[in-house]
Amino acid sequence: MNVEQLIASMTPEIYKNMREAVELGRWGDGRPMLPEQKETCVEAMIRYEHLNNVPETERVGYVDTTNHKKKKAEREMAARDEAQPLKIIKD
Repeated sequence: MNVEQLIASMTPEIYKNMREAVELGRWGDGRPMLPEQKETCVEAMIRYEHLNNVPETERVGYVDTTNHKKKKAEREMAARDEAQPLKIIKD
């Protein structure tokens, strides 16, 4: 069985358990995850999400930047609206 077949055979429950283990840094029975295990699990989860068309907002590593972009735009608009000091340069 190759990696693609293994990922294709993952059930939603296996995916959920794997995701929880990565989030907590330990397996369901309390044993800590080794760095290699975490790396392998994250790769498997990403492949699973791709094969199963998991919505972008629910994928591993998704960061919602919409609020950040909105706040940045608001700060830029406020900076434009604020009075700027006038610098007088004498020759």
